[in-house]
Amino acid sequence: MPISPFEDFVHFSEMPASSLATFSPLVEPAVVELWRVHGIGCTPDGFLKLIDPDHYLTMIGEFLPRPDMIPVLATGMGDVVVAYSGKYRVLQYRYARATGGVGSSLARIGRRAADREYLEEFLDAKPYFEAVNTYGPLNSPDDIDYIFGYKLPLPAGGPEGVDHLTRSRIFEHIALTIQLSGPIPFAG
Repeated sequence: MPISPFEDFVHFSEMPASSLATFSPLVEPAVVELWRVHGIGCTPDGFLKLIDPDHYLTMIGEFLPRPDMIPVLATGMGDVVVAYSGKYRVLQYRYARATGGVGSSLARIGRRAADREYLEEFLDAKPYFEAVNTYGPLNSPDDIDYIFGYKLPLPAGGPEGVDHLTRSRIFEHIALTIQLSGPIPFAG
């Protein structure tokens, strides 16, 4: 199936050749094509980020529910979309849960990235867009590792709402959330 590239993708850098060589055999061809077409960057609003899986494994690999998960996307709310067992799971660290979220192919993710209703339904994006209205988007090269995270993570008893969000690095936010609430339960 041909991919639907992201419209108006904000390109930050090329995907490292070492990551392409390592992970291309482990993910569907559509993901490899997205990496080749777009590299590393984000959607214009900054919610979806196409990431380097090797960098993410180095930074948060110990916090993935399974060692064979491959991070391919991150969200502006600190969730990570991973390839696992021929499907994609959304690791919603902010809720301490894993979902099936995006299905068995990312071939159409570029088209879906502009569909706010899809993003809100399947990726719980509404808090991000509320934060963007208050704080501005996370869509510059300096923002690639930044998210809007809850000051006190929700699984640790923190309240929801835009007033309780702050700009933070995804890696530290995931580590803090896991430290306070434990690992994401994952049955497979």
